[in-house]
Amino acid sequence: MHLQLAGKKLPASNAVIQRQEIIMSAQTITVYIDPTQQEAQQNNNYSLYLAKKVNDTFTVIWQSLGPLPTSTQPGYNYENTFQIAVPSYEVNYGTVTEKQGSVIFQGAGISIAINLGQSVDLSAGGEFYNIQNDGLPGTITVHNARQGNPHEILCDQSGYPIFVNIESGMDVGKATLTPIDTYQIWFGSYQESGTIIADNIGNTGIITFEDSDNATISYTKDGEWVQGKLPSNAAQVNENLKGKLTAV
Repeated sequence: MHLQLAGKKLPASNAVIQRQEIIMSAQTITVYIDPTQQEAQQNNNYSLYLAKKVNDTFTVIWQSLGPLPTSTQPGYNYENTFQIAVPSYEVNYGTVTEKQGSVIFQGAGISIAINLGQSVDLSAGGEFYNIQNDGLPGTITVHNARQGNPHEILCDQSGYPIFVNIESGMDVGKATLTPIDTYQIWFGSYQESGTIIADNIGNTGIITFEDSDNATISYTKDGEWVQGKLPSNAAQVNENLKGKLTAV
């Protein structure tokens, strides 16, 4: 279920990227987990996942934290922070297949760096070219000339997948990608970041940004997602648990 992107990415306008980095550099999600639930989720060997909405849907695990830290992945704690600023994007196309009940996608082209409000042409031969500043604000437009309904793939500025069109792919003509400042968070069995979200995920929380660069959500002792921080007594329980672990 890995995403494989062929070739090297093509650059977008550095001036626009630098301006957007200044605007979006502080955008974060803070997640508090009740200590009782933290222990329960770790005992279940569940990871904590985050997905970003694109075109009114969530399809790909963008970021994740494991039950315990490893050499390749941090683990979740009582307080956790996701950095979600995306100063620019990368767009690509690929194939989507189903194997043994899992949806798998693979990049087929050379990804190209692009900014919101821009458009790019995809040739019949499968090359991206001709970035223009003529798209709608908040969207990325692909003028597709390639047959066979290639599936559009959207990645962040570092090449990590955010979205894959797993439904129908692009017809010849115009396709629009609209990233939305809405995020889904949940606990679940192990999946790697950059893979298609499993069909059987359970309790999810939704975070929506409105006129702010920071949002907070919490997972309560009762196993519910609520907006804002946990009550102060949960923080005290966390400190007590840390004290016990230190004394052992």
